[in-house]
Amino acid sequence: MSDELYISFLFPPSDYVSGISVSKRIIENQKKVDVLQADFKSNNQELSQLLDEFIDKRIIVDMDCEVDWSECIFKFVNNSIDLIDNDYKKIYSRSWLMANHFLAIEYKISHPDVYWTCEFSDPLMYDLSNNVKNYKEMIIDNEAYIDKINQKILSYNKTYNANFPQVENNNSAYFIAEYLSYIFADKIIFTNENQRQIMLDQFPLDIKNFILNKSEVKAHPTLDFKYYNIKKADLNLDKKSINIAYFGNEYYSKRNFENLFYALESLNHQYKSKIQVYIFINDDKFLKRLTSTLNFKNIHILKPLDYLEFLNATTEFDVLLINDMCTQGAYDVNPYLPSKLSDYLGSQTDIWAFYEKNSTLSKANVKYKSDIQDFKSSSIQLAKILKDYGFDDNYTIEDCMYLRISSLNELLEKEYKKRLKLQKKLKSKRNLNIKNPFKK
Repeated sequence: MSDELYISFLFPPSDYVSGISVSKRIIENQKKVDVLQADFKSNNQELSQLLDEFIDKRIIVDMDCEVDWSECIFKFVNNSIDLIDNDYKKIYSRSWLMANHFLAIEYKISHPDVYWTCEFSDPLMYDLSNNVKNYKEMIIDNEAYIDKINQKILSYNKTYNANFPQVENNNSAYFIAEYLSYIFADKIIFTNENQRQIMLDQFPLDIKNFILNKSEVKAHPTLDFKYYNIKKADLNLDKKSINIAYFGNEYYSKRNFENLFYALESLNHQYKSKIQVYIFINDDKFLKRLTSTLNFKNIHILKPLDYLEFLNATTEFDVLLINDMCTQGAYDVNPYLPSKLSDYLGSQTDIWAFYEKNSTLSKANVKYKSDIQDFKSSSIQLAKILKDYGFDDNYTIEDCMYLRISSLNELLEKEYKKRLKLQKKLKSKRNLNIKNPFKK
């Protein structure tokens, strides 16, 4: 049994990105740990088995509830505490799911000598549009629990001559997870500097200097190249073409492909047909409808690969696409860093980044870059890629942005209206007006 416990609700065989990120932290550290995780049945068995050499003991928690629900958080905490039968010297938790932090808090306050490393993957209290998350399902209405943690805050203040305010009952779980982690964690990890700046500047209490003294910025881990050759991906690529790939998820409204689509349509280049684009994404039906309006037809939309296949696939393509989350007008600086950048960097394949100004991605050491607000820069980069692969031409860039945007608007108008109607309906049910979270 190890003296260090990693708390990861979504750990493999779950195929969630958060659990995979925790897995990479464990591999990065190259020492055996215990892992506490929910009982997930998934297709990611091979990654799970690969991790066994780094795991002394798995503590499996039987869970059957909606993870975005405060009752599920307490169920996870209560079920887990009963299963932990070791006095660990170190614990680690990552913020998605934030139930991980709640369990770490519970263990820390009952084992004050344990060294707790707390990692935040993204801003916790704010959504992608920089709105406070005030969902009714995530309100903690539990006076006994609030009284308990307030007593711990008072005790901490007395011991360390601090002045942290107590919290009110009927408060957001997002706020409580962030606040208590800031107080009680021994080390706090942020994945990029912008994220740390936003989270600390926007927190409703001036604790920036306190957190800076015990935090570090640590990007997602990049695995050794040997992990990219464990499971072969069956791709059948045309080696005479330039094969470009994107691996992603469903965040179309905040992370989209318009720069790429504009570049493919607007570039008047005699060798443009040499480009093959592969998009691996869950929401394939929607994207197939979207790409049906393009005059560029060499786009292949496929379902995502499992993690080890994905790693191998990144080595087979000529260029890998990555794009920033769109945050302009919402955040002062972009606090998000796509976790797959770390996987791309280990692939030894050229990377094309669509970045937002002053984002962490904009500063990444990659071969190709396009400003996400400058559509023509994407066409210029596409021409550069063609030239780098031996397909040079006196190309022109056609001004087809109006036609592209009109086509997009026609296709998405009904979809956006439908989603907007659903969002308003959900918001009316879920949002509450949360007042000052601290006790007066």
